[in-house]
This record gives sequence, C-alpha cells and structure tokens, in this order.
Amino acid sequence: MSDNKIDKKLLDTLIDPEELYQNAPCGYLSFLPDGTIIKVNKTLANWLGYLPDEIVYVKKFTDLISKGAALHFEMFFRPLVNATGVVNQLSYDILKKDGTSIPVFLSAVAFKTPEGKVQAVNATFYDVRERKLYELELLRAKKKAEAERKRFEFLSDFNPEIIWTANSSGEIDYVNKRFYQLFNTWRLSLKEILLKVCPDDRFKVLRTWFGATKQNTPFEVAIRLENQAGAFEWHNVKADVYKDDTSGARWVGSCTNIDSQVKSIQKRDEFINIASHELKTPITSLKAYHQILQRMTLPLAANNFLSRANTSLNTLQFLVSSLLDVSKIDSGQLNLSITSFSLKEVIEEAVELVAAIYPTHSVIKRLNSEDEYCVYADRQRILQVVINLLSNAVKYSPRADKVEIILVRSENENLIKVEIKDFGMGIPPDKLDLIFDKYYRVSNTKNNNQASGLGLGLFIIQNIMKQHQSRILVDSEVNKGSRFYFSLPASTVQNFKTKIPQVVQNANVALATRSDH
Repeated sequence: MSDNKIDKKLLDTLIDPEELYQNAPCGYLSFLPDGTIIKVNKTLANWLGYLPDEIVYVKKFTDLISKGAALHFEMFFRPLVNATGVVNQLSYDILKKDGTSIPVFLSAVAFKTPEGKVQAVNATFYDVRERKLYELELLRAKKKAEAERKRFEFLSDFNPEIIWTANSSGEIDYVNKRFYQLFNTWRLSLKEILLKVCPDDRFKVLRTWFGATKQNTPFEVAIRLENQAGAFEWHNVKADVYKDDTSGARWVGSCTNIDSQVKSIQKRDEFINIASHELKTPITSLKAYHQILQRMTLPLAANNFLSRANTSLNTLQFLVSSLLDVSKIDSGQLNLSITSFSLKEVIEEAVELVAAIYPTHSVIKRLNSEDEYCVYADRQRILQVVINLLSNAVKYSPRADKVEIILVRSENENLIKVEIKDFGMGIPPDKLDLIFDKYYRVSNTKNNNQASGLGLGLFIIQNIMKQHQSRILVDSEVNKGSRFYFSLPASTVQNFKTKIPQVVQNANVALATRSDH
C-alpha cells in the first residue's frame, strides 16, 4: 500500500463531513425554490432556539426573516440567484423562536440542473451581533464627537477673540467667525495669513510657531496684524497642545486684540520718559543748593531738617534715575563702559551702602579673602545690580536678620558667579517668570502686601546683565527664601584695558544656562 493511500485512509477516519457541517461556527441552511427548508445545521437551529425537526420541511426560508427582509428576498434575492446562482454578503435579520432577531450576513449558492434550473439553494449565515454592537458604539461616538464639534464652534463664534485650531503638523484647520471679520477670507493657508502680518513681525511669528510645533510646547507671540482699514493693530497670538488617544497632538489657540493696551503702555512710557528728563534738571539744582547749605553754619534743628531733605532728595534722584534707565533700555541706548576691575571691591562698596540703609540685617560675605575676583564689565552698572539684589534680599525677608553674598569661580576659572541669598518669604513658582517684567512687584504670600517701589529694579538689572551677555537667574521656595545669581567673565590685572573676548562671552552664556549654575 502506497503512502498516499495511507494518508487518505487516515484522513477519512479523522474527518467527519457531517459533524463539521452540524457544528460549524456559522449557520448553514438549504431550501427549495419555493423556500421550503430541507436541511439546517445545529449551529443555526441553536441560534434560533429551534430543534432541527421544527424547521426542516416545516418552515420556509421567509418564515425565518423579517417582513422587510422577505420583501427583499422576493424582489432581489430570488431573481439574483436565478440569474447568477450566487449572492454575497446580504445583511438580514433572522427571527428567533421567541420573536427576537439576530443580525447576520447571508451568502448563498444555487444548485442547478444542467439546463440551468434552480433545484435548491445552500445558504451560509454569519452572526454579526458583536459587529453590529461595535458599529452602533462607533456611530454613537461619531455623533457625540460631531455634537461636541458643533458645540465648540457655536461657543467660539460668540467669542470676541479669534479662536483657531491646527493639526499635529501645524496646519490651521479651523477658525471662528471672528477670523473672517479680521481677514475677510476663510482661506486658512499660512501664506494668506502671513500677508496680514506686519512685515517686521513675520520672521518672529514663523520662528516661534515652528519652534513650538517641533517641540510641542506652548506658543505665544505679540504681533501686528493689518485690519480691514489697512492699519496695523497689536494682537497676542497664543496656543497650547491638546493631546488625546485618537487624533494625537492638536493645537488650540486664540488671537486677542491688545492694541489699546500696547498703545496705553507706550503712552505711559512716553510720559514717564518726558517727566523723568524734566525732573532731572530741578533735582540737580536742588542737590547743588543742598551742598551750598551744608557749607553754611546753621542751627541744629535746621541741620536735622536738611539731613532729612537730603534723604528724600536722594530717594527722588534714585527713582528718576531708574526711570531714565528704563527709557534707555526701551530705546536701546543703555550703553556700557567695559573695564577690568575688582569685583571684591564692588561687593565691599555695595555691602557698606546697604548696611547703612538697612541696619536691621547683616550681610554675610562668603568669598576667598585673598582673591580680588577681577572681572570684565561696567563697574558702575555691576555695582547697581549688586545693590539692587542686596536691597531686595533685605526688603523681602523682614523676619530674618541676615542675607548672604557669595563669590565663586567656575571650574575653568573663566567665569565668576555672584550669588545673593535671603531667608525670607520666597517667590511662588508661578511668579518666577514675571518678576523681571517691567512694573511687576511680588506680593507678600500671606497678607498680599507689596514692598515699596516702582517694580523696575529687576527689569533694569536684568537688562544690564543681558547687555553683559549674561542674565540673572533665580531659585526660590515659598517661606524659605530666594537666591539670585549671575556670572561675569574673569580677567587679570594685566588685561585691564582688554575688551571682552568672544570666547569668554560664549563661555559665560554656556555657564549661565547650566542647571547647576
């Protein structure tokens, strides 16, 4: 006996065609041309809740389907079977014994005589109940999403700001009606939008936008947009990333007209600039008269009044000087006189001045007493920075009795770091990005009181440090204190008149951005 005959005999013992038919995972049914059912498998009978004997030669195919399906059977199914002999994937509801229905997909093949007459039809049923439930849930989810979209668009159309969204690639795909009112178009191409942006702001907005989309970070920029009258108005454009499990990262943003606020600030700055320049002359005259009076022999009471007047005059002179510094910063005219000098001497001078004004606190110096810590910088401006930071450290730590100032050389000795540390109220994390803004002052976290001042000190000294290719950094913890620190390029006495080398500038910027700096 050959191997092929052995394999066939083995297969004949393993496979029972009738058993496969009766217990297949799908339903089988055979019926005559008039619909009389002549065979059904156990799977389909069980689905319907019948015994096979209750179906075979007892019911017709149309008895097992709904009225709508029966009409379809007569008008479409039967003619198609007669013509082609095949029907694929028809969606029917078949009726169970208890009157409920099961959704199925029906495929059928006709058994024909040589003359082409249909003798019987073999039908296969696939249970799609789970698929129908999935489709129903999908439809519900789609309707819900559509309702949420319409609700979002309805609410955004009532918003006086421009509301917009963009896909993960940064392409704008939705704007509200306010967009049309400003741009007079619904075209969302970046080119069309940029045509409305002031030419001086186009590079800024593109650089900021592409940087945000690349890193998936919040986007915000103030730019000028052309209105329908052809004039440019200031707008604040911002957006943030919204992520979900279906569409991934998306952008939701707004565009707010801030033209009146910007122009109001510009007018205020212009007024302050004019007023501070006008005040400078009478203050200089008052200082001169004060010096003349100091040389005169006056009664003790007059000398006391003169001393108080001098204190007030110095305060006024400081405020006017601060306003003039802001004016120079805004106009880009804050110039530096770079030399090499002893930072240690500057620290000593600043500590002496602050100690005279604030006798309640002691200033602890932590440095190498043998090191002069020579640096390249503008000596007078660095003195101004140190005095401001020490004064703030005292003012914002009223319950402490000391502040610290620390000088440290970098490992490669190219930079010298200055650190001022207090033990006061600290700064809340959400305010750290605001403290260097113009006119901003930190409130006391407990009683909401503010230290006196115009809120210009940190703004001015931060810009001074930026002019030095550096910046002031801050770490703070509420109710424990703050530390402000910055770095300057180191120098030697022999290089007294040397300008700041570019390599030192680069090293300064690099160290200023180090997390452990």
